[in-house]
Amino acid sequence: MPPILHYSQPPLDRQLPLAAFALQDDPLAAGRTVHFHDAHNGYAVGASTSVGANLSIEDFPWVELGIVEAGELTLQGEGFDLRLKAGDCFVVPRGIAVRWQHRGQLRRLFMAFPGLVPSTDMPTKPLKIDFAQLLPPSDPPAATVLLTPTPKAWSTTLFSAANLRIGLWQCEAYARKQVQPGYSELMFILEGAVTLSPEQGEACTVNAGEVVVVPAGATNAWASTQTVRKVFCILS
Repeated sequence: MPPILHYSQPPLDRQLPLAAFALQDDPLAAGRTVHFHDAHNGYAVGASTSVGANLSIEDFPWVELGIVEAGELTLQGEGFDLRLKAGDCFVVPRGIAVRWQHRGQLRRLFMAFPGLVPSTDMPTKPLKIDFAQLLPPSDPPAATVLLTPTPKAWSTTLFSAANLRIGLWQCEAYARKQVQPGYSELMFILEGAVTLSPEQGEACTVNAGEVVVVPAGATNAWASTQTVRKVFCILS
């Protein structure tokens, strides 16, 4: 069973595996460490620490979600000028021209999708996710897996291409039984906390400001005692 990856705080306390994998023709290779690579589904997850960059990338090679943990990053190009700081979450589409700039140290988490199926619906500009936007109601977790009363849920998709969806989700407290996900998901917890209990191994509690990645096939149970709001990045 693939591991659940918990990017806890502070970073020095993290205990994460290392994957013997490097992204090919990576314009951002300096300082990048891959913790998990799913060759079948075509994505890699990890962290990057780099010092100073001023790169002109003419054709960004894949879709990449990033979460800035320290430092400041500027993304500039035709029709966009994004200024990102610690705590921000952003998405860079495949195929765009972008100037990637930062002074001093930049520390970030990433989920890159070099194996994403080509599509005609690829966005043409990077996205900085607005955590505070209002969310419409959405379907709650399936009643068949719930161990508590049905909660209310809200969500919206902000970026989509092929079988990848990125957006915001919020849900009242609930608990569900062990399920084996048929998709891979990165969750950046913005509010609340959730405890994920894998079928094998120790449970982990993911607090606000932390990130967890649940690969497809990583059976787990969910328990939250307060409303959780998160960024989701789902590869189905």
